[in-house]
Amino acid sequence: MPTLRSFDRGARCGFALPAALLAIAIIGAIVAGGYMTAVQDFRMGRNTLAQQRALAVAELGLDTVYSTWNKSWNGVPTGTTSVRTYTFSDGSVDSVRITKLNRLSFLIVSEARAGGQGTQTAARRRAAMLVRLNVPRFNQPGAIISRGTISIGGNTNIYGTDSVYAGWDCPPAGPPTTGALAPAWTNFTFRGNNCKGPAYACITGSPQADTSHIAADTNTYFNYGSQNWNSMVAMADKSVSGLLTNVQPSTNADGSCNTADGSNWGDPSRAAVLGNPVGACESYFSIIYAPGDLIVNGRTGQGLLLVAGNLSIQGNFTFYGQIITRGSVKLTGTGNHINGGVLAAVVYDSSSAGNVLSGTSTIQFSRCTLQAVFGNTSNPTRAPQRSWAELF
Repeated sequence: MPTLRSFDRGARCGFALPAALLAIAIIGAIVAGGYMTAVQDFRMGRNTLAQQRALAVAELGLDTVYSTWNKSWNGVPTGTTSVRTYTFSDGSVDSVRITKLNRLSFLIVSEARAGGQGTQTAARRRAAMLVRLNVPRFNQPGAIISRGTISIGGNTNIYGTDSVYAGWDCPPAGPPTTGALAPAWTNFTFRGNNCKGPAYACITGSPQADTSHIAADTNTYFNYGSQNWNSMVAMADKSVSGLLTNVQPSTNADGSCNTADGSNWGDPSRAAVLGNPVGACESYFSIIYAPGDLIVNGRTGQGLLLVAGNLSIQGNFTFYGQIITRGSVKLTGTGNHINGGVLAAVVYDSSSAGNVLSGTSTIQFSRCTLQAVFGNTSNPTRAPQRSWAELF
């Protein structure tokens, strides 16, 4: 009878162990792949977040400069670049460069860095914005324009010839304009030996005096292109009333211009022309608003003066810029000089005696002065259509 051979356990070849090892390897590869995918997704998300944070900081820098615009930038020479740096609580840093492109346009470039410097989470983004000064457009075809009566006497002189001034970066003088403009000839009264007669020796211009519907139109006095009386009043950085004496530049203890002083209306002297150091307030132009009648007695200022009532200048006062009153203008005393232009609406008080120009006073038309004042007191507005762009 055949004998059964015993089963040789050592000779048997199994597949369970290789299968288990293969399964472990496959599972390990899957786990490793999942881990690497998760890590890459995490890094991509972290980097995307840093990039978005950097872009948001760059845009915040643009908006911060735009909303807190420093009007001293308006008057700097073309090509000048100013730099502002902002540091935020999360460690983000933004550097903003403001470059003047021409008389009215500026390029603002904001470069922001988010995340730790030199780490994998650091990100840099750049954005730019083009802005243009929103300069009001005044209709000033005369040294003085009024809806009311204009009485000229004493030793008053009105010059419609365009004047330029040393140190004001003036273009060449333009053609002369009208000396005095009113709605009708019955609005004029000429007194004193210097102004009587057909020669009107107290007035120069082309013509010396004239009438026009422009003088009768309230838009001439209260609408200025894209802006108007109310918007200009809202932009005013000084509010004054009553009697002001010794309007003149003032400085802080450190020598900087004291713009908080209500009697500081800037410095039109341009001291460098005489070889002296530049005045601290020469580049300071303000919009001054008087909610009622205003009386000024000395000394000097520059800017845009808005008077809701009547303006009386009593002597020894020199002003470079634009004067607009809802009432009338009265010049008395000696040494009054207005260089720029005067608009007197005479709608504030129907009982007003009108504009009285007497004493030793001068009104001198100057396009250069008006251009400088409007440019230096204007706020920026974003350029139409493509004002924003991301830079790489």
